[in-house]
Amino acid sequence: MSGKECREQSPQTISISRRSPVLGFSVSYKKVIPIPGLKPKSREELGYPGVGRWTRSAQATGSKIQYLVGLFFLLLPLIVYAVTLGNYFHPNLLCGPFFGICMLSSGLNTTRKLFKYGATLLKLDTEPEVGGNASGIIRFLKPLRGNQSIDVEVKLACYEKDAIKNGDYSSRDAEYWSIKQQIRVKPEGRERVVLFSFDIPSGLPVNDFPCYYWRLELRGTHGQKSLYRSWRMPIDSTNSDRSE
Repeated sequence: MSGKECREQSPQTISISRRSPVLGFSVSYKKVIPIPGLKPKSREELGYPGVGRWTRSAQATGSKIQYLVGLFFLLLPLIVYAVTLGNYFHPNLLCGPFFGICMLSSGLNTTRKLFKYGATLLKLDTEPEVGGNASGIIRFLKPLRGNQSIDVEVKLACYEKDAIKNGDYSSRDAEYWSIKQQIRVKPEGRERVVLFSFDIPSGLPVNDFPCYYWRLELRGTHGQKSLYRSWRMPIDSTNSDRSE
């Protein structure tokens, strides 16, 4: 199925959050600070999906780190006791196991969902870019049991880092621009796939750390279980912009 056919079958809904008179005013330039001896990581090493290459969702790749961090906090009192040879102890160290249990429980819940539905993979058809198109295929490796049809929401969103300031001096990210589609999950052998295609207008920010980042999100339910998956997207400027 071509990108045009996909768009015709799944109408696009666009959401824009304006925080300035001009939509892309703050990304008219890029700052690059070279660090001697430090080789920049490739998009594949950073976990970005690519053309013709299957990439696991963040919910699959992040679970191991979550287990390690949770285990560290769970064993924090024992680690401090061993390092200090029993000469140091503080009651606040007992908070470590509580955070560790919470993180391990969250990781186990994610693993349970992944075991039920299997890893979810994404492959892009073309390099996504501002002023161009982002299209690809999402594949569930385990069958979604049942004969009923399943509709999911696929959303491509640009987020502004630390855009919302809270009263307690903390901040959180805000959705800057987004577009979404309601798409029917299609059978392909024993697997299920989702085809998507989005038009990205000109004038939007590109991936510009630490200001903006893009994410592709899949939302839906099956058997009262969430199918949520997400991927960081390598949204760049158009080829004409890069050549200047």
